[in-house]
Amino acid sequence: MNVFASFLQNELLALSSEAKRKNPEIKEAAERLLYILRALKERENVQVAEGVDPVASELAKTDEALKPFIMACETKNAKLIPIAVPCLQRLITHQAIPEGSIMLVLKTLSDLINTSLELQLKVLQTVIPLLSNYRNIHGDVLAEALLLCFRLQETKSPVVNNTAAATVRQMITFVFEKVASENDRLDAGATVPITDRPLSPSGQDAYLLFKDLCLLTSGEPATFLSLQSLPKTFGLELLETVIAHHPRLFREHTDLANLMKERVCPLIIKSFSERVDFPLACRLMRVVHAILKQHHDILVMECEIFLSMFCRHLEPDHAPLWHRVLVMEVYKSLCADSELLRFIYRSYDQKEHTTKIFHEMITAVRRIIVSENPALLLHPPHVTPAEAAEADYEEQYSLTALGAQMKLQCLDQLDKAEPPQIPETYIIYLAIQCMNSTVESEAQFAMPLLTEASTPTEQRDDIILAIEMANASWAGILAAISFLVTSSVDDDVFAMVIRAYQSITSVVGLLGLTSHRDAFLASLSKSCLPHHVFSSDTSGGSQEKRDANQAAQLAALQGISSRSGVVLTDRNVLCLRALIYVAQCLTPVLEDKAWYLILETLQISDKFISAGKTGRKEQSSMSLVGDKDSRSRMGSVAAQATSAAAHMENQFVTLLVVTKKLFDGTATMQDRNLLEFLRALCRLARTSTSGTALTPVSGSTGTAKEGTVKLTDEKSFAVSKLHDVVLMNVGRLIKSSDLAIWDFIISELVEMTHRPNCAPSVRAQLCHTISDVLMAAVQVADFSDPAIELKLLDPLRKLMLNDTSSGAAESPMGEADDREKISKSVWFVDVQKAGLETINKILQTSGQHLSAGWPLILEVIRTIGISRVRRPCVESKTGAEEAAGSAAPSAVDVAATGTTKAPGLVRVAFPCLQLICTDFLSLLNPTVLHQCIEALGSFGAQTDDLNISLTAVGLLWSISDFVLTKRGELEEEKVDMASSKVSLAQESLSPNTLAPPSTEHEAKSQEYLSTTISIKRSASACIAKLKDPLSKQTMDALWMLLLSHLSQLCSDSRPEVRNSANQTLFRTLGMNGGKLTLEAWEQCIWGVLFPLLERVQMSSDGGRLGVQQPAPTEMMMSSARNSPGKQWDETKVITLSGISKCLFDFLPVLVDLDEGFDRAWALFLDYIKSWCLSGSPEVSMAAVKSLRTLAQYPKTVAGGEIAANVQKHLVRLMRVAWNVWAGIGAGIIAGADEHLLVTDASAESASTSTAQPPPLPQPSSIIHGFFTQDTLTIYVSVFSDIYATIKPTFGLFEIRQLQDTLSNLLLYHTNPQPGATASRIRADYINDVDNLTPLQLAVLDLLTVNNRLEVDTIPGAAEVTIATVARFIKLPFARRAAPAAETVPPSSRTSVTERPQPPSTPSSPAVPDKERGFTYMALAKKSMQHLVEIFGRYSGIKAIYSSGTFEVVVEALGVPMRAKYQCPAPGVKDTTPLWRSAANTFMTIVELGLSTLHSFVADLPQDVLTGIYMKVLDTLEGILLPSSEPPSTLSAEELSADEAFDISVLTTIESDIFPHLGQRHVPEPVLVRLVEMIGSGSRRYTSRLEYAGYGGAGGGGGSYENVAAGSLTTPSDEPFGAGSSANGLNFSASRLETLTKVRGSTEPSSSGTPRGTGPYPLGSDVTPVTRERFAVTCLETIFGLCSVAKPDESQTRFRIAEVVGPVMLKKCKNVIAAYINDKQSYGQLPLPRVRNEEIVLVMQHLQKLEMRPGVLVRYLGEDKLHPLRSHILAGTSAHLFALYPVLCDLIAVVPRGAGASSSNVGIGSIHGSTAAVVAAGEGADEAAVVQAVRACLKRVGRDLGIE
Repeated sequence: MNVFASFLQNELLALSSEAKRKNPEIKEAAERLLYILRALKERENVQVAEGVDPVASELAKTDEALKPFIMACETKNAKLIPIAVPCLQRLITHQAIPEGSIMLVLKTLSDLINTSLELQLKVLQTVIPLLSNYRNIHGDVLAEALLLCFRLQETKSPVVNNTAAATVRQMITFVFEKVASENDRLDAGATVPITDRPLSPSGQDAYLLFKDLCLLTSGEPATFLSLQSLPKTFGLELLETVIAHHPRLFREHTDLANLMKERVCPLIIKSFSERVDFPLACRLMRVVHAILKQHHDILVMECEIFLSMFCRHLEPDHAPLWHRVLVMEVYKSLCADSELLRFIYRSYDQKEHTTKIFHEMITAVRRIIVSENPALLLHPPHVTPAEAAEADYEEQYSLTALGAQMKLQCLDQLDKAEPPQIPETYIIYLAIQCMNSTVESEAQFAMPLLTEASTPTEQRDDIILAIEMANASWAGILAAISFLVTSSVDDDVFAMVIRAYQSITSVVGLLGLTSHRDAFLASLSKSCLPHHVFSSDTSGGSQEKRDANQAAQLAALQGISSRSGVVLTDRNVLCLRALIYVAQCLTPVLEDKAWYLILETLQISDKFISAGKTGRKEQSSMSLVGDKDSRSRMGSVAAQATSAAAHMENQFVTLLVVTKKLFDGTATMQDRNLLEFLRALCRLARTSTSGTALTPVSGSTGTAKEGTVKLTDEKSFAVSKLHDVVLMNVGRLIKSSDLAIWDFIISELVEMTHRPNCAPSVRAQLCHTISDVLMAAVQVADFSDPAIELKLLDPLRKLMLNDTSSGAAESPMGEADDREKISKSVWFVDVQKAGLETINKILQTSGQHLSAGWPLILEVIRTIGISRVRRPCVESKTGAEEAAGSAAPSAVDVAATGTTKAPGLVRVAFPCLQLICTDFLSLLNPTVLHQCIEALGSFGAQTDDLNISLTAVGLLWSISDFVLTKRGELEEEKVDMASSKVSLAQESLSPNTLAPPSTEHEAKSQEYLSTTISIKRSASACIAKLKDPLSKQTMDALWMLLLSHLSQLCSDSRPEVRNSANQTLFRTLGMNGGKLTLEAWEQCIWGVLFPLLERVQMSSDGGRLGVQQPAPTEMMMSSARNSPGKQWDETKVITLSGISKCLFDFLPVLVDLDEGFDRAWALFLDYIKSWCLSGSPEVSMAAVKSLRTLAQYPKTVAGGEIAANVQKHLVRLMRVAWNVWAGIGAGIIAGADEHLLVTDASAESASTSTAQPPPLPQPSSIIHGFFTQDTLTIYVSVFSDIYATIKPTFGLFEIRQLQDTLSNLLLYHTNPQPGATASRIRADYINDVDNLTPLQLAVLDLLTVNNRLEVDTIPGAAEVTIATVARFIKLPFARRAAPAAETVPPSSRTSVTERPQPPSTPSSPAVPDKERGFTYMALAKKSMQHLVEIFGRYSGIKAIYSSGTFEVVVEALGVPMRAKYQCPAPGVKDTTPLWRSAANTFMTIVELGLSTLHSFVADLPQDVLTGIYMKVLDTLEGILLPSSEPPSTLSAEELSADEAFDISVLTTIESDIFPHLGQRHVPEPVLVRLVEMIGSGSRRYTSRLEYAGYGGAGGGGGSYENVAAGSLTTPSDEPFGAGSSANGLNFSASRLETLTKVRGSTEPSSSGTPRGTGPYPLGSDVTPVTRERFAVTCLETIFGLCSVAKPDESQTRFRIAEVVGPVMLKKCKNVIAAYINDKQSYGQLPLPRVRNEEIVLVMQHLQKLEMRPGVLVRYLGEDKLHPLRSHILAGTSAHLFALYPVLCDLIAVVPRGAGASSSNVGIGSIHGSTAAVVAAGEGADEAAVVQAVRACLKRVGRDLGIE
């Protein structure tokens, strides 16, 4: 029998024994059960399921097993119940009762709840097995079981109460777990989780149970449990249990989730809206915590409400401390859940229109940390020394991890009825934990994503989420961490904060949040240093300002660190280690800006560590750490194992080890990351290289002397680290593909070295770094790659030459100036010395491996030599240097020319060159050898050490021996001569030649010479030859270049060097002179003679590169016989004479050089031109004479016969001479003073305007210069010799060029030279009023006499010659341009031909010497005579008219004609005024020209004809209407003669000009303009009204402008003047008013005082013209042109009259109208004489005029409806009919008695005999007017048939 059956038997026996007396029925039931048990014992072979008790299985089939125990419980017997209840419990445990009896059992147990304590506990123990063993208990049975426990929980016994509560929790848990297990069974075969399943019976039980719990907790009665109430706290506990432990059920069953959403959440919200105590608040928080943790995904909105509510609770003074602590404990749990935090951010912060919960949480945490109790955290509590000793600690902190914690958090203290005692810093500690958990959560989420090599696409959203969360939290975390780092917290908390620092900085850095990362790095960097460092804010402002002040910060820090007590603490060390850890972590993403901040902090900390170790400034403490990689880690700062000093030292050493590992880590960095690191390190190095005096940090207590620090003796941490890092990575840097990092590092090192404010010690450190880096790179570099070799050596060039362009385009002007300043600095010498020492080391260790780097080394060495060459000014490159190109880059020009205080630099550089010349010559190719020769030449020319110069000359000869030896070796070798010939032939046709062979003979000659020429003919050709394969020709070219450099030393200023070079050079030439072949001559010409010419020019000009006028002081020096300038001039003269004689004597030999000689000839003649224009009169004369010597070769050759080989080249050579002659002429003009002014003005305006520069001086401007008249005369005579040879090739272009040059030379005036004699001055200033100067005579004879130029054979030459001679006529009016006038645009200047001014004469005492000049009077008159002759000879050429030549002639003659009285005074021999001579010439040429032009009318365009006619009219206007007034010195006879001449001109115009202009092909406006000019000449008087602006309609003079402005073809609607009475009479009032205004005006007199303040007499406003007879003649001419008296050429005369007629009518009408108006205005006063005479003259001509019939029809209009009108207008009296209205008005104003007697005329207020005479004359005029009017009216009547 099993144990269960035995137990039942024993208990049944006991029960039967107790009940046999009082309860026999119980005894009977017990015995029955015993019987059943014994029966089951006998049936042991009963088959049951495995694990099932067979006894219990049989008993469960009936309820017999329950009856004895149920009956015992119902008896309420105290002895029976304790036996029955355990037996029931055992039956239930073994499932020995049927399920249908469970309800009975529960009811029985329910009746026992009021029994003893032990029995109540037994009942509770029985209920639990009942539910666990019978899974199908549902509905009422389950409710009954739960109700039983709830009822027991209401007992007052704490033991039963607590046990019942626990049982309830267990039963509720069981109910929900049963639902979960059922769901698991259902989901066993499902592949997709079911989210909304129907409720099973167990699920229904759970639903009803959870609903009742919600109702009971809310205070409502239960519906399922039949329970009326439940303590709210207990209900919340039960809810929290269900919600926290069964989250899956709520997700799978929507009904349960709805209950939680609809019942639980509103319950919580309502509860928090009321005032809650600690127990209730604690349980509410737990429920909310469970919801947030487990159900946030299904209660999104409710969670938002809860979190927002928590954030509000955390606001200051919003809730009690314990309440806020509860919230923070919930936050602590939430922040530790990374997934929950991400859910919160995604659900709320990431969406629009939702509360930013995550951000508010971070803000709340930050607020608690920073603002909860800042005074407590920032200031540690006061502790007395006794307390401190008793506590046995070194420091007391306000916040400690041990003191701020609670043994049990408030959320778990459910047994407390009141809030527990909470430490003051507990909430802050919770906030710190929240912050730390948040950071760790973000790090745990982001780090795995970012550490993968490649981010998959599906992780992109996660990375974006991580970035956004970091964006939302970084600010609050940074504020909190920054505050805590400076707060009084213990080591544990501080370590926690530092870990958070590391994590968040790493996260934001790896996420690419650069600005956030930099903020954290800046804060962490600040924490790494003592707070004294940041007593002043140095982080504000721009980055540039921060960089600029960095040196001051470093110096101040050093001053602080030197004082006691201000050192790095262990916490600073911990921060530094954290910073280094972050740097190592973020290495792949850090930019130079972030690295700079980190390295800057390390540099400052290094200063403190060094000061802390030694107490004074010493070398960088990084030297304390060797190469050993220490693995020691810093222990807890609270450890007290050793003394403070030993502990601090250990911390320092540990930090140095970690720092060293950071820099050692650069070896594993990628190239991109290494570049960023090096950028930051270089920037830090640049910042720390300053050596200026600095002030201490504000707030420091040190003295001024202590605060002011100079970083002059201390080495730079940054430079030291840069040195180590570059050396560590030098192998990868020099072997990388693009060498970008190498270039960057080298350029930065060089740039820092060149900084002017760099401290000497740091500059030396930089030089040492460069040297070590280069030496290390040399050891590992691959010299087989030329690019690598150049990269290694190029830094030396940059370092020593201060050239950062690397051969690129020229730097801006500002950078060039900076480099020049650096080059002139004293410290730059030390830099160059360091560079030279490095070069020497490289040569000694690796010189044998160099190949491509030799040019660079020699360039540097040569530059040092050049920098010591003494020059008066900037020296230009010689021809060899210019051709060298790459051999002499621009860096040489910007070399350290300013090292004038470092003569020892040459002594350091020269040993390098000696080493090359003695040990490495065999390694040098010809090009490099040439550079070596150039370097020796520069050291030979240096002026610091004479012995070095002499040694350099000796080394040149050593190289010469080496070259000749090498040449001999090559000569011995067998060379393919054919290929050599072909090569040389190709070289002769290379683009380097100036003029390729143009004939077949020349080509053959070149080919012949190609087989024998061994040395190139110029420096550039020799240098180009050096690039060819090594051959004998290459050595010859190199030897020639060596001789060229020797010849350069021949012009040295020191006699010793010059003599040594001369002896060497000329001894060689003398020894080989007799053996000179054609090739040798070519070598001599191009290698010696021309370079010598160049050096003589450069030495004499002092480095001037262009043609400049010497200063007066220079001229005075030149006049001194023994002055250096005079000696150089003499050298030039001798050189020119000698070379020209050499060419003259050996021309038959040299001409066989063909093209080579052509170039030599051209180059030498170019030297002649250049030296002629150089500015010295003596040299100019010698140059011109040398040119004449060469030009006269055909005439002066020995024997009189020209060699055949010379003859065929002579024309080409003389063509070159012609070009040089023309170039000299252009240079003479361009070098004049006026041109220099124009050039300066154009250079100034070019920077501000894009307009074209001012033109060169034209022939209308006098120019001045230093050339004498004798030189110019000889110069002009040279042309004849040249022209005799090149005459067949002389064309129109040359003719133009020649005549332009001659025209400008005539304007040339010689400036008096300082110290010139009187005879010299007189020779340059000849009186040319009556006679021509030699120069003028030579020019005029060349152009005009005997047709020397043979212009007949050159098309177009005649026109050019005529125009040139015509321009000579304008020379008397030429003026020297004022400097101010040259700066205005040409269009705004007044032309000389428009307003000529009287020229000054040489005899004028008021004119300065510079203004004295030639008058050109004799030249102008002589040119007029020649012009008439030449024009007469070539007038029949049509091109003269079509090309504008005729217009040029007319315009030139018009200049003196318009000037008239402003022309210069005539001479003594010929007293004819210039304008009169011009007028006579003009009339002659114009009459001839217009006659000839008539034959070309059909061939010339109309615009050309019109232009000719208008130009003629412009000139005629100058003589008819001159703008100048006769001077007061002219006598009346002279004036009368001039007027008579003008009348004769007018007569000539009428007789000769009008017939030509009246032709049909002449445009009518031309004729109209001529008539208008004559009409203007007919003016008799001028009036003040004109000057006052009142022209009116009257006035004989002023009215003509109105006539000219009107249309001459407009018909009149009233031909007979109907209504014109008003036109004639309505001006009286306005004119009277006008006269009154004018008379009453105040005008200043010539003396400046007012000229009358009252009215002047009426009539005084009229002034007669000077030429009254000429005016009358003009009026008569107008009437005569309209008359029928000229019968010739009726059609032409009719056309002329048709144009003149309207002018005549308007003239007469205006005269009459003005007379009528003035007559009314004057009243009884007499009119001026000229007015009366004018009206009488007009009326008399009107009376007598017989109009040419029909000339007025077009003007007045033809009306076919009025035939009478047409008939009258076509008659001879048509003019009277047109003037009929004004004639009638005229009668009205003439006194009636005027015709009878003139003695009765009233004279008004005029008194005296003069008035009577005037009145009498006026009366006679009025009578004549009346008679003329009557005669005119009678004539009108006759024509009408009335009379």
